[in-house]
Amino acid sequence: MDKEMKGILYGVGVGPGDPELLSLKAVRVIRESGVIAVPGKTPAETYAYEIALKAVPEMDSKILLPLEWAMTKDKEKLDAVYRRAADAIEEKLREGQSVAFLTIGDVSVYSTFIYVMKLVREDGYRVEMVPGITSFSAAASRLGVSLTEHQEMLHVVPVNYGDVADLPGTMVLMKPGRDLREIKRSVIAAGRTAVMIEKCGLPEEKVYRSLEEMPDEAEYLSTVILFDRDDPVR
Repeated sequence: MDKEMKGILYGVGVGPGDPELLSLKAVRVIRESGVIAVPGKTPAETYAYEIALKAVPEMDSKILLPLEWAMTKDKEKLDAVYRRAADAIEEKLREGQSVAFLTIGDVSVYSTFIYVMKLVREDGYRVEMVPGITSFSAAASRLGVSLTEHQEMLHVVPVNYGDVADLPGTMVLMKPGRDLREIKRSVIAAGRTAVMIEKCGLPEEKVYRSLEEMPDEAEYLSTVILFDRDDPVR
């Protein structure tokens, strides 16, 4: 089939949780795509799908493409998962159908889509990325605080980066995991201020405005922000 006749793979960032935070472009792309791809055996039960469905109710009549995923750090297993996901998507693209791959937050920040995108693009298919609002941008807005001021630096790091309090400026800790005790100890030792939001923009949202309020375990979809400034959250 001629490349111009193939479908397009779209990586669509659906934001952190509030369906009103989806961009107009994200809504349009979802509406115009015949296939909705989401990692997981049951896509309709994922956060990304639930968020997008509230903004695009007609999405429930589209073809859902479940993509097998694996919670592992084994590179060989992950590579195999990405390859199978890419193959499943490419089958739809060859049929001339465009595929919207939904991902929480922004499609370029620690997104599951990126790994599949590289394979699909290498195989000669057209791929486009639709940005979404990040969890830390939404969290800062929810808390009414700036992430950066004057010459402050902003660092976005996975929580297993190392010492979470060793960089100047503001630090965003992505995917902190369940155990927050070590993070809290490091922040206290460094004399920094920390806040955390769980499931920002969702009905189950929880806001922790200080270390004292933060639990020892974090739920999924939690974002921790460390500040050098005193009392950044009012």
